[in-house]
Amino acid sequence: MDAKDCFDIPFLREKMLALLGDKANAYPRQIEQHFPRILAKLVDLWGKPAAGAYLNELMFSDDRTNRQGFPSDVASELLRLSMLHDALQAPKKPSSQGGWSTDELGADVDDSFSRRSGR
Repeated sequence: MDAKDCFDIPFLREKMLALLGDKANAYPRQIEQHFPRILAKLVDLWGKPAAGAYLNELMFSDDRTNRQGFPSDVASELLRLSMLHDALQAPKKPSSQGGWSTDELGADVDDSFSRRSGR
């Protein structure tokens, strides 16, 4: 039995896309394909402080020294999700129109991710 068989991938995809909202371009396709258990946990934790801790643990934990690490495309998705989640959890700065703007927030994350990943 394949690990993917244990998860309802279409449901997880739909739920994660809804959680990402206008940042659906950050959807983790490689994580879905290779690590569905991680996708399931992200769906469960997204928007909660525990999601940031989980993503950091995945990226930086050295508790299991026998692990090889993630493929670079998966690592890039984890980094992007971590940056997006952190930005969404941070206090929002006022927009130039006097309200709160998630567009500015998203642009900051996209710009920062592009610089860090070389994309």
